[in-house]
Amino acid sequence: MFKRSSLIFPAAVLGLCVASCADTCNDNRNSLPLAGFYLSGADSVKHSISGLEVVGVGQSGDSLLSASDVSKDQLYLPFRIDAEETQYVFVKRMGEVEIADTVTFSYKRTPKFTSAACGVYYLFGMREIKSQGVLIDSVVCPKGYIDNVNVENLHIYFNDAILDVQ
Repeated sequence: MFKRSSLIFPAAVLGLCVASCADTCNDNRNSLPLAGFYLSGADSVKHSISGLEVVGVGQSGDSLLSASDVSKDQLYLPFRIDAEETQYVFVKRMGEVEIADTVTFSYKRTPKFTSAACGVYYLFGMREIKSQGVLIDSVVCPKGYIDNVNVENLHIYFNDAILDVQ
């Protein structure tokens, strides 16, 4: 009788531990930057951009993140975890004309431990964001860092005069 009850209690505790960790891991997300697209005018309204292609710079293989045939108002922009800088080229196609801007994200990578079962995610502390070209007016990281919370953590402001928005 004593052996049976001494085995049931540890098994129940182990079951609760596994179940609680599984719930925690399901809530854990990767640090994947989500960029929202806005117009740079006085209202700074969210805007869907058509004819926009986004390509990663210095990535091996196919680095096309978004094709120009899809209209979008936000896009995930993964950061490199093997470097402290990631670059993207934003190409706006308007008929025969192409306008290209390069955006460079400089950041400090800090691994953050979640738990033994759930692992690690990266905190990206923004150092500098540079935009070269005329298509993009500015890029902002409102919190100054990107963690594993799934929110729009980058705002890209497009030049409304270039997009010819009325």
